[in-house]
Amino acid sequence: MLHILLLVLKIIGIVLLCILGLLILGTACALFVPVRYQIEAVRKEGEGEPPVAITVKITWLLHFVNVLVRFSGSLSVRARLMVFTVFRLPKREKRGSAGQDDTENRKNKKRRKKKEKQPKRREPGEKSGEDRKTEEKKSEETKAERRKTEETKTEELKADKETISDDAAYGETEDAQTADSENPTDPDKKPTWMDKLRAIPEIIRSIFAKIKGFFENIQYTIQNICDKIRSVSDTIEYYREVIAGETFQRSFALCKGELQKIARSLKPKRFEAALVVGMDDPASTGEILAVCGMLYPILGPKVNVAGDFEKKRLEGRVFVKGKIRLFTFIRTAVRIYFNKDIRKLYGLLKKEAV
Repeated sequence: MLHILLLVLKIIGIVLLCILGLLILGTACALFVPVRYQIEAVRKEGEGEPPVAITVKITWLLHFVNVLVRFSGSLSVRARLMVFTVFRLPKREKRGSAGQDDTENRKNKKRRKKKEKQPKRREPGEKSGEDRKTEEKKSEETKAERRKTEETKTEELKADKETISDDAAYGETEDAQTADSENPTDPDKKPTWMDKLRAIPEIIRSIFAKIKGFFENIQYTIQNICDKIRSVSDTIEYYREVIAGETFQRSFALCKGELQKIARSLKPKRFEAALVVGMDDPASTGEILAVCGMLYPILGPKVNVAGDFEKKRLEGRVFVKGKIRLFTFIRTAVRIYFNKDIRKLYGLLKKEAV
């Protein structure tokens, strides 16, 4: 019994070690195996030629993953996993599907024609066309009679409402006349000169209150503006001191070095270009060639630019090849995240360590 238990534990341990080894191997491949890319752009002038033909090829792990993108008037994408196609754009039609669709369409047409040729059978409870027409006429006559009766009823209701409203208006006019007779005083009576003299102090007091509030508002606005200017100047002075400090200088040097490493890793290993350039003005063509000659130490001998002084023209081929590793970006992110100077600088920029 103990021997069987140990054998089961041994098998479980071997399976777990295999799974762990596969995980470690997959992580190592994802981090250290580079993604290789190739970009080729070709331009030719002439009838029937596309303006630009671009081909992009991306591979990983000895072509285990293979992506091909082409643009030559129309876009096409193909992604493969080993030999199996995972994604394709545009999608290919299956063989024989078009023929099957044609045969099905023909069969459907024949069936429709047979149904149209066969005479329709009348069921025992079904009515003929003449009976249906007579029934429709009767229903229309009954509907017209109903409409007439409804219209007469609505007219009678309107007449009753008008008589009621006239009676109510007549009663309101009588009430208003009686109220006017009971209240002979005039509400629009003009104030006397004594009333005007009594209102003068109140008017003067309201004018002085408005003037006082106006000057107080001006004082408050000026004070707020001064406070804002003072706070802005303080923040500018604070950040100037932070930038001039040693923490910022060390953090800036670290970020600059890491970005340079990323740029070197992203730099293509192979760059070739063969172009023919021609402008309307031969002087412009000569200026372009002069600029390319000045950039020769940077571009290198694999970039060749020729001039066409007779006609306007732009043709040639550009080829770029390189690789990218995921480990480069992860290493940069880890070094920046766990750096003490950058953490301290982050707190200073948030004004947590003033």
